Amino acid sequence: MRISDLELQKLTVAMEGKNLSFSQVLELIENSDLQSEKIIVVASEIELTVDYGRTLEQAIADGNYDWNHGDISSENFPISPEMLGQKVEIKTKLFRFNRDISSNDVISEMDKAGYRPATLMELLALGILFPELQRQFPIVALGYVWHWARVGRFVPFLYVNDYKRGLNLSFVAGDWGTRYRFLGVRK
Repeated sequence: MRISDLELQKLTVAMEGKNLSFSQVLELIENSDLQSEKIIVVASEIELTVDYGRTLEQAIADGNYDWNHGDISSENFPISPEMLGQKVEIKTKLFRFNRDISSNDVISEMDKAGYRPATLMELLALGILFPELQRQFPIVALGYVWHWARVGRFVPFLYVNDYKRGLNLSFVAGDWGTRYRFLGVRK
């Protein structure tokens, strides 16, 4: 089996996040039954490059999603003018809560930890680098809320439905369940 440079980079990021050596990773693999058990390692902090030289539509195409919500567009989720044309390195973290939680409480907890909610372009950068991660849990970006007239407020999230990777919108009212993860960006 040949390992691509991108796969090697993902493995290295995950190992560093868990402070594991190569020998420890090999031991984990050798001691597990990969037929019946999935080993998922999520780094505590993930470095991403967000390319604002690309349009939102190009970033969505780069993510190779099987489906995306038609209202996720440059018109509804504009890139701030000061970011256009830039490539930005960011440090991110996936936040998980063992309870149902409101969007405001998620943002407050992120703030206490020194993070802010991710924007759509930052979420897409994660989806491009780690396309299989959303198969484990839905990943939400609370950094930009789209107001759909007479309907309500929505935020983008990555998810899987019928084994297909998707980019969708979720209604912001109410609490998020325990299965959701929230992408935060270090301030």
